[in-house]
Amino acid sequence: MDKGCRGESEGQRIQVPTNPLHGYCADPDLKMVDGRWYMYCTQDGLPGWSSTVMSVYESTDLCTWQEHRILDLHDVPWWEGKQGAWAPCMLETANGFVLYFVADGQIGLATSPTPTGPFTPAATPLIRADAYDCQTIDPSIFVDEDGTTYLLWGNGRVYMAALSDDGTAIVDATLKTWVPDNFREAITISRHGGRYYASWSENDTRDPEYRVRYAVSHSLDGPWGQPQVLVEKEEGKGILGTGHHCILQVPGTDQWIIAYHRFAMDGHGDGCHREIVCAPLAFDDEGGMKQIHPQVGSYWCPAPSTQR
Repeated sequence: MDKGCRGESEGQRIQVPTNPLHGYCADPDLKMVDGRWYMYCTQDGLPGWSSTVMSVYESTDLCTWQEHRILDLHDVPWWEGKQGAWAPCMLETANGFVLYFVADGQIGLATSPTPTGPFTPAATPLIRADAYDCQTIDPSIFVDEDGTTYLLWGNGRVYMAALSDDGTAIVDATLKTWVPDNFREAITISRHGGRYYASWSENDTRDPEYRVRYAVSHSLDGPWGQPQVLVEKEEGKGILGTGHHCILQVPGTDQWIIAYHRFAMDGHGDGCHREIVCAPLAFDDEGGMKQIHPQVGSYWCPAPSTQR
């Protein structure tokens, strides 16, 4: 278990713990709002990913976390109990906060005035299971430099579309779709130095070979460069199944953090017993992302600014 974080230690650096929640959680979406960290994730440890509740974890230091229950599928009008609650992600808008999530193989949304909820679900799914030629899972958010906000999703094929200003509707005319090399799921996009970085998971979350690769482009429309490995297993350290990530630029800085999940290292690790890992992310001089080398202890990175 990782030790506590002390911002005054090691030349004003903070610890980025490799297992910050000390429990079973997967599919992370890490956000910072008003200087506080929020980790949205799939409640794990149940067979078949069958949890029916969602939580967000709140922290001031990435190390000590408070859990807030934010949504129960029994309160979702369209949920029929076929599948559990997966892969939440959050968008901050001028009107409050929007939570996107997967249930019954569909993407739903819920809204709240605060990032800790509780969130009120919409009456119908945002994206129905049969709406597009893919498995409708794993939503993520990308906000471009011009302020346009995009929702991404898919398994087997990527879909991306701009959202309305309040985040509650897809702008159909903006829909894009493509298939990255060996793409499985959990697509996310980041922008740095005038380049776009698409990163995704390949293989299956139950597979020890589950990993993250990325490609670079100068346009959201592509073309995308040769895919490179961003995170993969370290079998000699017992670290397996490294995937389904998110990437956060700390507001007001050029500091970046990646969060992803791996098989839990408590002896019960598999595709339904996963734990979240955080690590600093950096870019090289050629415009690539530096490969993350998973470890058991904690990473260190410069202390992020809490100014917005």
